[in-house]
Amino acid sequence: MRFLFICTFLFVFQQITFSSEDGDDILIDLSESFAEGENTNIDFELLSEEIDLLAKTKIELNKASIDDLLRIPGFTQIEAECIIAHRIKYGPFLSIYELKCIKGLNLKEIERLSRYVYLSESRKKTVQERLHNNESTLYLRYDRTFEEKKGYHASDSSKGPAYVGDPNHYYLKYKTRIDDLLSFGFSGEKDAGEAIWKEEQKVFDFHSAFLQINNLSIFKRICLGDFKANFGQGLVIGTSSIIGKSNNVLNSLQRNKGLFPYTSIGESGFLRGGGATLGWKRLETSFFYSNKRIDANLSSEGFITSFKTDGLHRTENELAKKEVTNEEIIGGNLSYNGDRLKLGGTILSYRYGDTLHPADKAYNHYKLSMTDHHWNASIDYSLYIKRLYFFGECATDKNGGTALLNGCRIFPSSRAGFLIMHRRYSPQYQANYANGFAENSRIENEEGLYVGSEFKPMKRIKLSLYADAYTFPWLRYTASRPNTSGYDYLAYLSVVCGKKTSTYLKFKEKQSEKDQSGSQVTTQDKKQILRYGIRSKHWEHLELQSIFEGNRHQAGSGTSSYGWMAAQDIDFPIKRPHLKISLRYAYFHTPQYNNRIYLYEKDILHVFSIPCHYGIGHKSCINVQWDICSSVTCYLKYGICIYTDGRETIGSSNEEIKGNKVTSGKILVRFKI
Repeated sequence: MRFLFICTFLFVFQQITFSSEDGDDILIDLSESFAEGENTNIDFELLSEEIDLLAKTKIELNKASIDDLLRIPGFTQIEAECIIAHRIKYGPFLSIYELKCIKGLNLKEIERLSRYVYLSESRKKTVQERLHNNESTLYLRYDRTFEEKKGYHASDSSKGPAYVGDPNHYYLKYKTRIDDLLSFGFSGEKDAGEAIWKEEQKVFDFHSAFLQINNLSIFKRICLGDFKANFGQGLVIGTSSIIGKSNNVLNSLQRNKGLFPYTSIGESGFLRGGGATLGWKRLETSFFYSNKRIDANLSSEGFITSFKTDGLHRTENELAKKEVTNEEIIGGNLSYNGDRLKLGGTILSYRYGDTLHPADKAYNHYKLSMTDHHWNASIDYSLYIKRLYFFGECATDKNGGTALLNGCRIFPSSRAGFLIMHRRYSPQYQANYANGFAENSRIENEEGLYVGSEFKPMKRIKLSLYADAYTFPWLRYTASRPNTSGYDYLAYLSVVCGKKTSTYLKFKEKQSEKDQSGSQVTTQDKKQILRYGIRSKHWEHLELQSIFEGNRHQAGSGTSSYGWMAAQDIDFPIKRPHLKISLRYAYFHTPQYNNRIYLYEKDILHVFSIPCHYGIGHKSCINVQWDICSSVTCYLKYGICIYTDGRETIGSSNEEIKGNKVTSGKILVRFKI
């Protein structure tokens, strides 16, 4: 009854206020696509900054390739093909409004495109003019949980608190961009529980800095300090976020390729050193070198049993794992970039300061062991033939293992698109820096076939479907026998109802073979998810969104459990004093852990929160954006979660909080200079 009451109330409330046109926030859509909590390797902060930088630097429309245009969020391959075909037939674009003449582009798509492209001026800017076109940004952020956690107070009189620092989290970030010539910046962060001004550590536990120089003689790009590298399909190195299975079933959003600076505050998954990209006509070569200290778990014999990637150094035990070994990486890429055909070759060699020797478990049989050195190499390709796009990569390593990924996108018309993608990663293939399309978190021990399709039967209706079937030849952490399998599929229907509202319905089912809890008996594990969302604006000021989600989990024994959640968002501006306020209320009923729900929650700038809702309770938060002046903006968030399932504590171990309530606050101030 409670579920029906909440759903009815929110639905009626939403219907009363329908008006205005659909909001177009690509980052929110992407975040909601990955809200099942399975794509934990995605750095949404870095992805947000990449898209933000693309909007500032823009793409030159008369020189853009299909790959360049596919970097624009929400832009499809068929739209990119239409633009390139028009440019080839009629010559360079003279005005951005000429895009209206292209069949297949509507006004909304042209408006979105105009945010990310520009037409070059007939007169080139002088160096002095370009130097005056600069922007500097300073970010100061602070946040904390207000309830005291167990790790911050002494367990008895003889021992101090488990956490060596205070519960405050803060960071500083500074970035400067001078036209498209140069950019540099630095950042520092202290997580909650980490110490300041203790022994060798000063204010920040983590420091980062970068410098990027563009178009200097034969050098297309030079990166110094912290940077990232993406080549091919990521089977050798893909240190940036990979866009995997999501509502974007054609997987068409391109990542930044090549070398580019690292501007996030994550403490792993990046390179530290330098690299450069040289270009000559259609040939391009990149080479890079990285050398840094990294966190790891060391055995008593001094072997590396695993890497520590969470970046947390709150306890003496965590501090003992901080920067205990060295990581040295050398790599390069050579590519040919034709109008329709692109070919590339990548090689990567890495060495550690200690010998790798993972835990003696059957599923670790093929892991790198009793060595401190490894290498990977690959060849990748992409080919455009009318409305066909073929792509793939073939990789091998020092052990003779192989990884293959091949795919094809097909666009028979402007209203339909298909993607077929096959992958085969042998258990022997080991690549510590790969980040490609996979069900596993690593590119190994997997074979699968993915088929996605997108249809637009009517102007305002889009139907997206995908199915992915996969097998695992060798044992896994969650499966104690080889040759296990699984599948998942998704159906996503979105409808834009005139200029008043948009709505969507999503169904997803996933089945895999896993060990039963506390045993080595492998059985089928199935979960079904149904989500309905509706979004509208009222008087072009008040934006509303209602979300309802329910799921069903079925264990191998045949028993089923259910969970559900309802959430309401309200966004509205206040002209004076230039405030934007966002409110959320959510009720969740997920008594079993297997029925937990991940739901995107609006946060402060460049922070993407997808919290896990497990238990029974209420959650609400408020976000405020205050434009103090043209150069200073303040972002605030306050959230509270109250559990009503009778629990007396929240969390576990050092993160345990007494009571049934947890509150938190965040503040970020951005200065534009």
